[in-house]
Amino acid sequence: MEVPTQTSDLQEQLNSWKSEVNNVRQEIREMRGRLEELAHKKTDPEMLIHVEHFQNQFICQAEVADELFHDLKQSAKKLSNNGVLAVVHDDRPVADATTLHDRMDTFQKLYGELKHEFERFIR
Repeated sequence: MEVPTQTSDLQEQLNSWKSEVNNVRQEIREMRGRLEELAHKKTDPEMLIHVEHFQNQFICQAEVADELFHDLKQSAKKLSNNGVLAVVHDDRPVADATTLHDRMDTFQKLYGELKHEFERFIR
């Protein structure tokens, strides 16, 4: 995927990413609900180990999604105010569109792997 260079294209990309991250946040809530249902039905120790694993993964993924959504929102706000992306956090650099693009790629990859792993588990 190419990083847009025009402000309007970049704004559109940021909005698309915000929507995608928001959808992931909702899917994580739904997967947590399914996991809770499953945990109440199955109580064998090995199953509970997997339940705990997914609980931890969902917590981590939700935190990453929340941080990324916040950064995308802030970046969109900065871009609309002055046409320049210049949001920087000590722990989450968001200095430019390329950085956001890389973070979004990583987020999509890791979430896709988690979702696939969870779907295999619940079958």
